[in-house]
Amino acid sequence: MHVLLIDDHRLFSQSLLFLLEDLDPTLSCRSAASIAEAVALPGPFDIILLDYALPDSEGLSGLQRVLRAHAEATVVMLSGDERAQLVHDLIELGAAGFVPKSCDMHTLLRALRTMLAGGVYLPDFALRRCAGQGGGGGGGGGGANFADTEGVHPAEFSVSQLEADAALSLPPRQLECLIKLVQGKSNKAIARELQLGESTVKSHVSAAFRTLGVNNRTEAVFKAARLGLLPPERVQASHAPR
Repeated sequence: MHVLLIDDHRLFSQSLLFLLEDLDPTLSCRSAASIAEAVALPGPFDIILLDYALPDSEGLSGLQRVLRAHAEATVVMLSGDERAQLVHDLIELGAAGFVPKSCDMHTLLRALRTMLAGGVYLPDFALRRCAGQGGGGGGGGGGANFADTEGVHPAEFSVSQLEADAALSLPPRQLECLIKLVQGKSNKAIARELQLGESTVKSHVSAAFRTLGVNNRTEAVFKAARLGLLPPERVQASHAPR
């Protein structure tokens, strides 16, 4: 797996690369300190970790430039800005996850493991906000602190058995297409990777959306993070006898 970290804070960048290589010594990791440097790299990259605030990017433009240059990659945002609306906007633009720079080591390791496994990580504050607004993206995550979440009942923030059963009932092909869409792949790219017709991919994605009760990719990303959805091969591995 090829990983690119785009961050201009040298100490943070080196520390994060060390954690990644410690979690998986087989990773091939590269770093860049600016968007210009990152888009010039040949790739391809499987995962790109992108700092939201860089000297040569303004707001959401950095994400757009990286997505154009490395369309094959899953882009996960890093930021000290913890506005739930910002997280939503980044996901809507094509990001496949968000990791707050203020998180503790335990949370950071959990986020990194989730991403390396092909899953989606979103912080609890973004999931709580989604729950409070009653959005289709769902609001949930285990271990959340409800004390600072006004108007959100814990039952609304946790994963219901019905939702969990719906996720587990997805046929492998539907789940595979859904996960790739959540990771930021276009229908055309998914069709190419899975050697399927583009219309077949659309059918699989639409069926998965209906099962999970979501209407678009943004809602699907939040629901995937809430339910802990993983690619089919990871799901099978997690249920294999030990």
